[in-house]
Amino acid sequence: MKCPFCGREMTEGFVQSSRWVYFTKQRHKFFFNPKKEDVVLSTHNWTAPTAKAWHCSNCMKVIVDYEEAWCEENQR
Repeated sequence: MKCPFCGREMTEGFVQSSRWVYFTKQRHKFFFNPKKEDVVLSTHNWTAPTAKAWHCSNCMKVIVDYEEAWCEENQR
């Protein structure tokens, strides 16, 4: 994938955490579980939260692909 900021090639990999990975508009005091309005970015949240991502070492940006997580959440 080409970086949308600088146009250089990005490195494909994963963002991982010991807890859910999600996007929120406001910082939570406790981050154990996302709220309904938050966007869940990771899958396998009870075992090894993981999200496919690309990293640009030039811009120091990470782009996360959360399509799999979105599909997983919306199948429930």
